[in-house]
Amino acid sequence: MYEKTRKDLLAMIELLESDGSRWSQFFQKALAAFDQSEYQRCSEIIMSGSGGMGSLNDLVLGQTTDRNGNFQWKPGYEELNNSYQDLLSSLYAFAHGIRRSANK
Repeated sequence: MYEKTRKDLLAMIELLESDGSRWSQFFQKALAAFDQSEYQRCSEIIMSGSGGMGSLNDLVLGQTTDRNGNFQWKPGYEELNNSYQDLLSSLYAFAHGIRRSANK
């Protein structure tokens, strides 16, 4: 579980950085806690990004504008968002699992 979670955190950071999202810094904090074996803190960081307007749940990647300022999608935006949702679901599952084990 821990090896997969670390890979997911790295993949999420890379994905968000590739899209220019400020959320990459958020996951860098989660990774730092994870790498210090502070799994409870890591899960708290991950969960703190959910809920409310502008949260991780609202994030849509692959948006840009053309040279005239008109909205357009970046090539491959669907795959980008599918990858994002898969990673986010996996990281939420990790965080929920850590919470459950802490409440035993």
